[in-house]
Amino acid sequence: MPYKDIILEKKDHIATLTINRPEKMNAMSLETREEVIAALTEVGQDDGVRVLILTGAGDRAFCAGVDVSVMSSAIAGQAPVPTRRQITYRMGYQVSLFRKLRVPTIAAINGVAAGMGVSFIAACDIRIASEKARFACSWVNRGLVPDGASTFLLPQIIGIEKSLELFYTGDIINADEALRIGLVGRVVPHGDLMSTATALAEKIGAGPPIPIEMAKYGVYKGLESDIEGALDYENYAVKVCTGTEDYKEGVTAFMEKRKPQFKGR
Repeated sequence: MPYKDIILEKKDHIATLTINRPEKMNAMSLETREEVIAALTEVGQDDGVRVLILTGAGDRAFCAGVDVSVMSSAIAGQAPVPTRRQITYRMGYQVSLFRKLRVPTIAAINGVAAGMGVSFIAACDIRIASEKARFACSWVNRGLVPDGASTFLLPQIIGIEKSLELFYTGDIINADEALRIGLVGRVVPHGDLMSTATALAEKIGAGPPIPIEMAKYGVYKGLESDIEGALDYENYAVKVCTGTEDYKEGVTAFMEKRKPQFKGR
């Protein structure tokens, strides 16, 4: 489908999803949400994609949350009549799709991540921040409770106490503080952000996609399981992997002292 509020690019097993509303600091409207859902569905169905990078257009913002003009229009009773799909979609549904996506996800945080923007990065597997990035759990400043599954996701990353502090205060933190508390994995110069994210995506994309996808599923499923459940899943996953061509290629390449060429089969 043609996209208006986002850009979806695919190259060499890497898909890059860019939220493209820089004039609105890449804030989310209902239409933007639907496009993100459609793009993630498209990526999930494309066997040629092995990694997804999520970022925002421009230099100011990654995603500044939900478009405040949408909120004010709703308060004033001026919001357009929503479609049935917009009514029935669970609020924040698009966030869960990042976790459910079978391929690894990398958030390349180019600027402000606030509200739903924090939820997006928390749902990604790996988070790389520009030195210009800023983060705000700003729901409380709008008289709102955190949404986008942030009450579930953020404590997994930075712990309960720090999550609640940010939820209670709505404080803005910079990239260095985000690194210190573990919200992001690394901070890079602003000009190096996309090249760093792409280099990591290329490294992951060169690996065998089947065990990588199964490792992602196993880690997140393990959050809801126990050690016995983890062992059961790992035993199943090993049996699946040892039946693939990539497994044979990996072992053969090791014995022949060469770099393996994985085909995703």
